[in-house]
Amino acid sequence: MDESLLAKPVMVTGGRGCLAGVLGRHLAAQGARVTQLSRTSGDGFLDLEDFLAGRVAAPGGALLHLAWSTVPYTAEQAGDADQTANLALLDRVLARLAAEPVGKRPHLVFFSSGGGVYGDARPDRPHREDDPCAPIGRHGQAKLAAERRLAQAGAEFGLSWTILRVSNPYGFPVPAQRAQGIIPIAIHAARTGRPLTLWGDGTARKDFLHHSDFCRAVGLVIQRRPAGIFNVCSGESHSVAEIIALVEQATGRALALTRVPAQPWDVHDSRLDGAKLRAATGWQPLVSLAEGIRRTAADLSSP
Repeated sequence: MDESLLAKPVMVTGGRGCLAGVLGRHLAAQGARVTQLSRTSGDGFLDLEDFLAGRVAAPGGALLHLAWSTVPYTAEQAGDADQTANLALLDRVLARLAAEPVGKRPHLVFFSSGGGVYGDARPDRPHREDDPCAPIGRHGQAKLAAERRLAQAGAEFGLSWTILRVSNPYGFPVPAQRAQGIIPIAIHAARTGRPLTLWGDGTARKDFLHHSDFCRAVGLVIQRRPAGIFNVCSGESHSVAEIIALVEQATGRALALTRVPAQPWDVHDSRLDGAKLRAATGWQPLVSLAEGIRRTAADLSSP
């Protein structure tokens, strides 16, 4: 790990979330001084409200804003409340940073949605960061609104920021009841013998990124502070049918499927171009989907 990462602190909002926990542990293992913020303090987590109110010092290194109250499925259930609450929190984070002296402000990294903000794929090539966005679900719409809010505040207050449009990170434990993440849900179904609920006919395609590749990408962003918007993706899209086949191969068990209609808000075909991040940081994804699913199945089977 570059010494520039070790020299400055890293603060993570939404610290109790699964992905934030994986990222925080990875950065700490590399020697970074990580502070996790949560709406519920204790057990090593600081109170997010204390930071927003100025009772906890802002880091001079990086602030990773992962706090978000919904995933795509639950965003549809929440209605307008999803965007209202999450944008209000972002506004408070931005105001907190703007209140800091310029030389003490951290670099803000906001985690957006790689598939959700774009909508369905272009017919000619994967989506690049300068393509028009056409989100079809509430989650993607809220993330895009947050991006625009951040860019506006960044220009107004001179904030240093990076927006990461992350595809579908996987490979870490998630609650069995969570309505998000086809790979861990399919592995859980294979292990328990319970049917896997399949939305649509299995042809929906998404970009999947192993968590180790995701964490390395974020580490490089912290070090190099590239300005602007970047896709964080494997650069390859795979169908749900392919995921099911790879899970069956990794677990040695056939999956029973319960088929239901596709969700109208779910992106059917997501394809992302990661060239901009590679050029800015030198990052490359290393873990293939087949290898990542094999590792995930082995990890989730361990006591």
